[in-house]
Amino acid sequence: MRYRPLMWAGCLLVAFFASCVSKAQFNAVRNDYNLSQQALQTSEKAKDQCRKDKTELQGQIETIRNENDLLSQKIDELGQTIKGKETVISLQETVIRLFDDSEQTIQTSIKEQLAAQKIETSTSPPPMKVVLVNKLLFESGSAILSEDGKTLLKKLTGLMREKRYPYIRVQGHTDNRPLKSTTMYATNWELSVARATTVVRFLQEVVGIEPERISATGFGQYRPIASNETDEGRRQNRRIEIILETTRDKERTEGTAQTN
Repeated sequence: MRYRPLMWAGCLLVAFFASCVSKAQFNAVRNDYNLSQQALQTSEKAKDQCRKDKTELQGQIETIRNENDLLSQKIDELGQTIKGKETVISLQETVIRLFDDSEQTIQTSIKEQLAAQKIETSTSPPPMKVVLVNKLLFESGSAILSEDGKTLLKKLTGLMREKRYPYIRVQGHTDNRPLKSTTMYATNWELSVARATTVVRFLQEVVGIEPERISATGFGQYRPIASNETDEGRRQNRRIEIILETTRDKERTEGTAQTN
């Protein structure tokens, strides 16, 4: 019986040490849990940051795609502008081959327009005007198109078929000198109309321009661009103007006559 107190004391010591080990393990587990929670929170923050970065990157990608589309559109428009310039340059080269003095065969305004024209990326390009002196196209007092004139007009095929110029106006002009009695036309007005109509028919029947896109108008001597007091001025006034437009001009009834 005297050993019983010692036994209980031993049991208490064992229980005490056993309880201490369990608490240490619990603390260790709790520390591991806390560390895991912190790691989880850090991971969630990293995931949120990744989502934000992904959203920003997607926005940047979309912006780059839009810019790329705009650049592609600008490149296409620049290509069309350059193509138009190449057509005008080709036209000038043809004129130079046909005639010795290019200053007397093509209006200075064409060269000035070509030199001054800037390459722009506008979706609505301005009208383009090609001015040809009548010496290139017709004999004096005649509305019969010359062979050189036919060659010259064919050079305009690519330019006039461009979709950005759906409407084409051909205008005939003369100087103020009376016609010779041998001509079949009573007035310069009638001659200018006949010449414009001849060009329109050639563009339609030979070049292949759709008739609904093109019109002919004659202004006779009443819209000079130079003085009729000099030979040079009269030469400039005897001309055919081919105007390529992006929209239909409402002013269709000017002049004396017009054919559609």
